[in-house]
Amino acid sequence: MRGTMHGASLMDIQTAKRFQIHAEQAIKELNSALHLARDTSSEEEFLAVAKLMGEIIARVDGLLHESIYGDYPELRELVKP
Repeated sequence: MRGTMHGASLMDIQTAKRFQIHAEQAIKELNSALHLARDTSSEEEFLAVAKLMGEIIARVDGLLHESIYGDYPELRELVKP
């Protein structure tokens, strides 16, 4: 295990890269689902879905920043805008 500012890292950098890819893909898929909901739902339904999706996206993004980029800041540079 690698020592980091957060203590011992639970992942090596290769695993962290794979985790990053999956987490970023999950965020993209959730955004796509949100666009679908916007286009096919009533405003009330969309707002309810948007709130939940926003919470999920924020948690995944927070996990990336705290667990992945905190341990491996160099992976932050791999993020494609």
